Amino acid sequence: MKKFLLFCVAAVMLASCNQPAKQAETVNAEQCNVKVEEGCRLPIAVINVDTLLNSYDLALEENERLMRRQEDIRLDLNQRANSLQNEMIDFQKKLENQAFLSRERAEAEQRRLLKKEQDLQLLSQEKEQELLLENQQVGLRVQDSINSVIRALNATGKYHLVISTSALNNNVLFAAPEYDITQEAIEMLNSRYNNKK
Repeated sequence: MKKFLLFCVAAVMLASCNQPAKQAETVNAEQCNVKVEEGCRLPIAVINVDTLLNSYDLALEENERLMRRQEDIRLDLNQRANSLQNEMIDFQKKLENQAFLSRERAEAEQRRLLKKEQDLQLLSQEKEQELLLENQQVGLRVQDSINSVIRALNATGKYHLVISTSALNNNVLFAAPEYDITQEAIEMLNSRYNNKK
């Protein structure tokens, strides 16, 4: 009984899926026969993401903040590593000069230094993860604001397709300048961002 019911549901779904597909094929065939007159503009827009990110105040400020944070973390970790290295050099000198009163004392110091080294490695990994997470959050925030502006630019439904291009992903080999809405998007993004400050 269950198999029959599943078969019926599948058959109904296939029948309903095939109907719109035939209509879509007809529409697509008709659209393909439409000729674009000279001077007419297709409902397509192109945004250069590199230019946009290099001119968007939020992206620039967040990138600068993340770079400062990364530099601060690197400085702190390097200072800790240098301090640990100096302690290890001091330990080695004491060991070579037999400055420890007992073997147990030397082993305890060695364990302390190894633990400190492991803690530093863990701290380094934690900070790396923090930066990665922060970077992702900033990326999502910037992407969300860009998507919002694209929706606003297309509030009238002027564009049927908005394509992004960048140095890393340059799928658009050529686009006439009138299709490039990058500057318009930058102006709206910066206006919205600066009004929120």
